Amino acid sequence: MTTDTSAVPAAPRPEGGAHGEEADALVAQIVLTPQGRQDPYPLYQRLREIAPVHHSAMGMWLVSAYDDVNAMLRDRRMGRDAPLFIGNKFGGDWDDHAALRRMAASMLWKNPPEHSRLRNLVKHAFTPRRVAEMKESVAGLVDEMLDPLAEAGGGDLLNDFAFPLPLAVITTLLGVPTEEAPALREPMRAFQQTFDIAITPEQLRQADEGAEFTDSYFTDLIAQRRAHPRDDMISALIEAEDAGDRLTAQELLVICNTVVGAGFETATNTISNMVLALHRNPDQERRVREDRTLVETAVDEVLRCEPPIHLLMRTSLEDVVVGGREIPRHQTVIAMLASANRDPGYFPDPDRFDVGRQDASHLSFGAGVHHCLGWSLAKLEADLTLARLLERFTRIEVTEEPEYRPLVTMRGMKALQVKVTNR
Repeated sequence: MTTDTSAVPAAPRPEGGAHGEEADALVAQIVLTPQGRQDPYPLYQRLREIAPVHHSAMGMWLVSAYDDVNAMLRDRRMGRDAPLFIGNKFGGDWDDHAALRRMAASMLWKNPPEHSRLRNLVKHAFTPRRVAEMKESVAGLVDEMLDPLAEAGGGDLLNDFAFPLPLAVITTLLGVPTEEAPALREPMRAFQQTFDIAITPEQLRQADEGAEFTDSYFTDLIAQRRAHPRDDMISALIEAEDAGDRLTAQELLVICNTVVGAGFETATNTISNMVLALHRNPDQERRVREDRTLVETAVDEVLRCEPPIHLLMRTSLEDVVVGGREIPRHQTVIAMLASANRDPGYFPDPDRFDVGRQDASHLSFGAGVHHCLGWSLAKLEADLTLARLLERFTRIEVTEEPEYRPLVTMRGMKALQVKVTNR
């Protein structure tokens, strides 16, 4: 189900007056309050009902209905303009910040043909065949990292398992020595705060420090791989050619940071969201325990109900009509993935968690030219984790209500305390 954003409907959706004021209040709650971050879904629902395409008092446009979000993400006129977006958000001196310079240089912020060129040079590491070849090694890591949790009878599943697992997978693929990978965790998380709608000066300072640390680390590691190549992604990228094209030193540095940053935070959130969703829906946990063929659809349902990324940012490169409203060029437009995934016009009974739901066309990995490159690896990690959790433990109980990090875009918990019962 998609809509043609190039066609203007005869009757644009109404907005303004009380609805416009209410929509602004909803956006403020989502972005600025702890309550909004803890449970944004009722706010998404109301915004979708009264103003599915909303020009907020904060200056950005928010798109919250499934058809509109899907069409918008596939529309080449909704692209990326990093200098414009970052300049509007952070001011004219934004390039004084290491984190913002990296953000602007990232492949994630490029448009075709430059985006296509960089993506083609990287995508070979994430082909279905390459990901399938990693299944055995990832399964081994899952078991190895579950062992301490099993021995202790529980613990912080998020920080002791859901974080180190995807970090180990992606850094091993890239070529980061195992003993050095943990040091990248906090600097990378600090940098990723730049993607949030609302970021404080203190968070930006932390992001700059994180960017400087990881830039220095990968500069040294790339130099080592140039001198002594190995069978890893960094060495392959150094030698990569596509129609005679090679990555520059700066492009290679930025890609290393991008691959690690994108490769662990989203998987961490997916795994922890999965355990919490099954705990809160014991009838659905019983279903998947009794029928292990439901493992993959259960993971897809977690991704739909509790996506690891709630918002994606775009810039209107031209005047564009979305959902009957004309968005002028050079506007910041927010695709509300988590809202779209619960649109009742597309997903029947959308707030119900159903491990057997057959329609897996959620938007949690995005859509269009910027569709998540590593989606198959993230899905493999979550599928294998759920299968092994069910095999190793007869019961997984969340013992404390989780608190969420003060972020809107990459919504995730601070910790997830569990008690497990071994078979």
